[in-house]
Amino acid sequence: MHNKRILIGAVVFITLALVLAACGHSRFAANRDTLPEKRVEWIKKHISAELNLDAAQNEKLDAIAADMLERRQKLKPVREQSRLELANLVRAENLDRADLERLVDKKRVHVEEMIDVVMQHAVEFHEMLTPEQRTLLAAKIEKHERNRYGCWR
Repeated sequence: MHNKRILIGAVVFITLALVLAACGHSRFAANRDTLPEKRVEWIKKHISAELNLDAAQNEKLDAIAADMLERRQKLKPVREQSRLELANLVRAENLDRADLERLVDKKRVHVEEMIDVVMQHAVEFHEMLTPEQRTLLAAKIEKHERNRYGCWR
């Protein structure tokens, strides 16, 4: 009887572990730790295939992606410097709220700049889509929202 309980417990544990592993895996997991350029290439191919973009649309998408990568590269030293500043603040004996606010304010400026850029690119992307592609994109956004918290798609 005792061995049977151990066996059942082990089977339940292994099954639960496999289910949780399956939920944690996503189609994006393979691109999580790769270079940003490779992730962008994968995203462009995915968008192009899902929305059936033509050559002109792909060129515009390439230009948007190149601009975003260039901006990301320019901000890399700023991100690294912010992390170093945060580490120094944490190392100190006392953590001053004013220093944290100064650090957050610097970050907020860069985030707001990127928000403006992303919105402009979103408008450009929307303008290049056909009505059918817009409908398809809207349906995919709705599907994503419905499946957002579920692991079984």
